[in-house]
Amino acid sequence: MSKSFLRTAISLLFVLVFGVAAHAQQTVTVPAELVSYPDLIVYNGKIVAMNDASLTDNIGRTVQAMAVRGDLIQFMGANDEVLKFAGPQTKKIDLKGRTVLPGFINTHSHMHDHSIQLWTKTHRDEVDKVVRRMSVTGKNFQDLTHGIEVALKENMSRPLPGQWAWIDLPSGGSSGTGIGIQYLLKGEMDRKKLDTLAPQTPVFLLSHPAMLLNTAARNAFLQLYEVPPTDENEKLALTQDTTLTRSLVVDQYFRQHLDVLADTLETGLKHEAAAGFTTFSSHIVGLRIHDAYLKLVRAGRMPIRFAYADRFCQQVEPDMTGCFARKGDIAGLGDKYFWSVGVTLGGLDAGPPQICTTMEAPKEYKDQERCVLEPGNAYDKAMEAALRSHLRFVVNHNYGDKTMDYVMDNLEGAMKEDPSMTLDYIRNLRATADHCGFYPRPAQIPRLKNLGMVISCDAMFLNRSAPWLKVYGLDKANRIAPVKSMLKAGIMTTAEAELSKVETGESETLHAQLVHLITRKNDLGESIAPEEAIDRKTLMKMSTVWASYYVMKEKEIGTLEPGKLADFVVLNKDYFTIPESEIGSVYPVMTVLGGKTVVAREEAAKDLGVQVIGPQVKWQFKTLFEAGGDM
Repeated sequence: MSKSFLRTAISLLFVLVFGVAAHAQQTVTVPAELVSYPDLIVYNGKIVAMNDASLTDNIGRTVQAMAVRGDLIQFMGANDEVLKFAGPQTKKIDLKGRTVLPGFINTHSHMHDHSIQLWTKTHRDEVDKVVRRMSVTGKNFQDLTHGIEVALKENMSRPLPGQWAWIDLPSGGSSGTGIGIQYLLKGEMDRKKLDTLAPQTPVFLLSHPAMLLNTAARNAFLQLYEVPPTDENEKLALTQDTTLTRSLVVDQYFRQHLDVLADTLETGLKHEAAAGFTTFSSHIVGLRIHDAYLKLVRAGRMPIRFAYADRFCQQVEPDMTGCFARKGDIAGLGDKYFWSVGVTLGGLDAGPPQICTTMEAPKEYKDQERCVLEPGNAYDKAMEAALRSHLRFVVNHNYGDKTMDYVMDNLEGAMKEDPSMTLDYIRNLRATADHCGFYPRPAQIPRLKNLGMVISCDAMFLNRSAPWLKVYGLDKANRIAPVKSMLKAGIMTTAEAELSKVETGESETLHAQLVHLITRKNDLGESIAPEEAIDRKTLMKMSTVWASYYVMKEKEIGTLEPGKLADFVVLNKDYFTIPESEIGSVYPVMTVLGGKTVVAREEAAKDLGVQVIGPQVKWQFKTLFEAGGDM
């Protein structure tokens, strides 16, 4: 090999090695913080992070742009700060000034029940195979009795094997003021009479919250769950009408049609996502509902996240105490789409007139009040067992203040019984309660604060509870969802809602309901404790950052921050600047769950450069409460 060839070869090798090295140095100009290109960047918007958890109206950071990688938020900042990270495959959406918020968290809703109810209405032929539902009306008790007799004679003369008769009586809407409730509570129709009318056919009379079963129905329902059909077991296992209304069809018909149930839930949840919900919390009544959710989870089909309270130690279970004693701590168990927030006993009282309260009223109404949880009874012993077993207890349905006294008695009693349950331990449990129907009364607020409880309030109870102020006194209005007083005392408070018609494709918006907590006026224009009014920023925190604490996922959802799940909504209007009178007309034009678009409305999709997807709900901007009935 000649020396000149060797020199040339060495020169070429030098160029190749150092040239490659120099090129490599040039490629390392990509920002160091960028691990992967974003999948999605939304920019040129008003992105409100809601990342201030303090009990003030401070809403935290506002930025122009946000980058998403996978299902997590990657970067946030000014347009140029975020857009520089875009790669060749990054989807970019120009928000054109629109407001973006974290996905809404509904801290108590029966979304799946609404979906099932709609399915049963549109598939009557199928449902009739297990239960035939009828309605009876009347101006007096005699009319109702005659109507029941006629309904059974005309519709159940030749029932199918195992077929039930479900007869609805007037309830006066959710206010509980209808004649049907009084008809049942005053014993105008009792089991003996109903057995005479239908000795073999299971019959269920309903005027929520009052109900009546004949013997055949009592036996059939308990045997469905392998529970011996005795009077004592009925008393323990069937304390609420909702146990039947939410599980009768579910655990009979859907037992053999689980795929249909899963499809039904998925469709309903997509409609709820159209309202802006990306997470909700509730209990499950109907064992097959749990199975259907798991089918959706395993198939990656959940359009909303579900934080559920485990009620299975109460649902048709006569040994609630033993069940809790044998159950381990399950709070937080699950995945990012479906997880447990703890255990519950379900309703600890009922709706009016069967609430559990310390308020004075005429004897006629006090006699109708009902405390499902009372010192020393089965429910009380069950809750005590749950706390002894170090379970997180969730109150799912409480209307009156006396029940909250009993709940707090048990939390404080647990500390006295077990020294390891310190006050800090109880506070860290973050025990919750819902509805705020007629609680807390002012004297309870310091106690709730001391125990570290988180309270969920329903704005529409300004409608539901208002008719009962003429029974309990107008001065009790400050017990109906007293949000401002709770926040002032340091109690984290969240917002719940029931968009019970959204699955039909036509519904009021979420904020048509929630705005009542700002105006403190119900649908009749009545002012209900105006001193408890809050501002719009506080209301939004109730549906986002504070709600994330209620469902035990404050590190994953509830705010828009890097590293958190990319759950967000794009609004049709700027919620924070529009006139207060327009707040009810705010709705999402786009809902994103974990970086994936679940809903994009037709009126905005082209402008945003995205495909139309999901239910196109026809929104109404006012609520209309159906009070009805006479007390």
